[in-house]
Amino acid sequence: MDLSCYQVNVQKLVTQRNIFLFLSVVLSIGVVLLTTLLFFKTERTVIIPTTGPSFWIEDKKVSHAYLEKVGMFLSDCLLNRSPSDVDKKNKTILEYVHPAFYHEIRKVLLQEKEDVMQKNQSFFFRAENSYVDMAQEAFIVEGEFLIFVGKSGTAPVCVQREKRKFTLKFLCSSGKLQLISLKKEEIK
Repeated sequence: MDLSCYQVNVQKLVTQRNIFLFLSVVLSIGVVLLTTLLFFKTERTVIIPTTGPSFWIEDKKVSHAYLEKVGMFLSDCLLNRSPSDVDKKNKTILEYVHPAFYHEIRKVLLQEKEDVMQKNQSFFFRAENSYVDMAQEAFIVEGEFLIFVGKSGTAPVCVQREKRKFTLKFLCSSGKLQLISLKKEEIK
């Protein structure tokens, strides 16, 4: 009787051991699979604003909507300027510039600032068309560019009016979209 009870208990222990061994093997395979997938994972941050479409940001890529929003913001800072706000807008623009292109773009902005201050100019850009080129990570805006010169005591006078196309190229690195170039063309 003791031998039969002993055999039954040993048989139960062997069955439990086999079940736990099977579960351990399944869990080990799951851990190895998840670890492998973790190395190939890209993190995507989705932002849902209170107004407008949602957009996403990855390590090396951004969504069409995000590129468009940043492009609209920076083009407004670059193309609508006056002597009273040129310093503030230059600082804002330089926060979005890639470090490799910082000195070059800063030099251009400082030269433009001197022109605006010396000639008492104001820029106004009336956008007619804007679009995003995802292949080049660029925001393109076309429209009418106006330059006003203010004289003391009189209303500002429009001294230059022309159709222009501006291309803002960006580089996405470490989840941050940074400006690398600004190209202007005259539209005929």
